[in-house]
Amino acid sequence: MKEFLIPSSKSISNRLLVIQQLSQSKAKINNLSLAQDTILMQELLSQIDNSSNETLYCHNAGTVVRFLLSLLSMKEGTWIIDSDKRMKERPIEDLVDALKEIGAQIDYLEEKGKLPLRIKGQALQNNNPIKINSKLSSQFASSLLLISPYIKGGLELEIDSPVSFPYIQMTISLMREFGAKVQEKQNRIRVEQGEYIFKETLVEGDWSSACFAFEKLCISNRCKMIIKNLSPNSSQADRIAMDYFSYLGIESQFKDNNLNISYNPQSISKQETLIFNIKDCPDIFPSLAIAGFVSNKTIIFEAVDNLIHKESNRLKAVLEGLQSIGAKAEIDQKNRFVIKANNQTLENPKEKIIIKTYNDHRISMAFGMLREKYDNIIVDDYDCVSKSFPFFWLNVEN
Repeated sequence: MKEFLIPSSKSISNRLLVIQQLSQSKAKINNLSLAQDTILMQELLSQIDNSSNETLYCHNAGTVVRFLLSLLSMKEGTWIIDSDKRMKERPIEDLVDALKEIGAQIDYLEEKGKLPLRIKGQALQNNNPIKINSKLSSQFASSLLLISPYIKGGLELEIDSPVSFPYIQMTISLMREFGAKVQEKQNRIRVEQGEYIFKETLVEGDWSSACFAFEKLCISNRCKMIIKNLSPNSSQADRIAMDYFSYLGIESQFKDNNLNISYNPQSISKQETLIFNIKDCPDIFPSLAIAGFVSNKTIIFEAVDNLIHKESNRLKAVLEGLQSIGAKAEIDQKNRFVIKANNQTLENPKEKIIIKTYNDHRISMAFGMLREKYDNIIVDDYDCVSKSFPFFWLNVEN
């Protein structure tokens, strides 16, 4: 059985790096992600350790920007966080406002609500509950929670309209693993002042990367695969992909921490229309959309609003890509993303079709996988996959 190699979880890796930094521990993180974002996080944390006055360039790494913003707010020194053009378009203001409520000194250097920012780090103190709007990104809440044991008086956080809430749960789970005292009650989270006790740990495999193995089987309609180092009880929201892809004929079975997957046309759902809610798992949207395209079913994606705030406007990128290869795809009046059935014949199968990826790793991987079935489809950027899955193309080829 062929193995589909996946990287370790970028989400877990980046949270662990922040916890390790705050604890000042040298304990080892095994199987740390090799994703570009995680390498960048390591490099910038090293800069922070060796300076108290630094400009930190974060490219288009949303997690890095948001996590460092909170961390630097309580780190003595004067810091500037800057980024590329796309990251400057992504939301940050709600997190800045929440940090200012607990004493952070943060100034916009150009336009309000956008990078670059100047941060004067100092001790933070909380006396009243903080309300954070996480409608645009769950990373706002996670960023505040990660530093909360080191805020004088701890932190009580009220989360308003959270998206991708399982990512907040992941943050809480990791905090508790390393000694933080966290209480949850409905949409309120209370963290006591204290400190992390960091110890050697192992990062599990990345569920969002496993989605591309599911997609590959849906496109090729053949072969079996094994994916190693996945946890059946993972806190990763994208674990739901195993359930969603089952409607498209993917059968999955765990043995220890290894997942055996296969494509069985008899397992494809008999429903003519499939509806997937991706509020908590937006990263699986591109791969699931392409798998849906080749399934000859009508696929409806709900809760897609937040996709416009990712590394690219993924709603636009996937819609354009699917339409360019002849799919009947649209955003309907209810703001749902719809792929209609009977769309498998490409309009110009002999002509080269170039998919615009907008420098988005997940767009490149999802559409690039279509080469399994249509060798005339190419993506305009193969290198951007290094952001999360640096060995993706070699893996697919093998």
